[in-house]
Amino acid sequence: MKPLPRMEVFAKVTSVGAFGRAAAALGIPLTQLPRQVATAGRDAGPLRVDLPDAGTRQALAPLLAAFAACHPGLRFQLRVTRAAPAAPDRPDLTIRLEPPTDPSWLAHRLGTLRAGLYAAPDYLARRPAPEHPADLAAHDCIGVHADDHGAPARWQLRRGQDRAVVMTRERYCVEDPEMARQLAARGAGIAPLRDGAPGLVAVLPDWELEPVALYALTSAPRLPARTRALIAHLTRALAD
Repeated sequence: MKPLPRMEVFAKVTSVGAFGRAAAALGIPLTQLPRQVATAGRDAGPLRVDLPDAGTRQALAPLLAAFAACHPGLRFQLRVTRAAPAAPDRPDLTIRLEPPTDPSWLAHRLGTLRAGLYAAPDYLARRPAPEHPADLAAHDCIGVHADDHGAPARWQLRRGQDRAVVMTRERYCVEDPEMARQLAARGAGIAPLRDGAPGLVAVLPDWELEPVALYALTSAPRLPARTRALIAHLTRALAD
């Protein structure tokens, strides 16, 4: 049997999402497929992905690891960049929290990132737990964003169809969600986090922060199979 082009094999696996179905569609033994996919991934060089901030990096890390596990041999080059790079230095995929204003980018909406509020039990033992979002104004809050020069922070929360906007007193303002998690774990205040952590308690568990939309930006309308596969994988994982 004449060997199939490696990237054709890779494209079929990424399109159907399973080795067994891909092997049947291509008419090749299942035992040969993992090696051909791994070789195709190595031959193509690393998949370069730019991320906007540490919070998005932390949220997407398990999703990227799951994608890598399905595609042995595929290598990644990940970096955090505040501004979307200009041509010709653009990576295979640029992840951003808002659609681009530059018309040379093509935007693919991936879904949303969600966050709830968490605090340590010893903090809640010292301060009565909030019963309504408005109560957050009287609490020490931990903001996760760039420096706001001390301005009051506007937290937007939702519960079903209900909406609430609170001007919080952020005692701490950090860019790294892991630092926010550690501060919360040490009783420093209430932090918005993508997920909890051992020892933290959900605050206002029926409420969540307004979800943040996530976009994948590309430059070319025709994308390599591995880039299309990663976009599809993230879209499934982040579905609203």
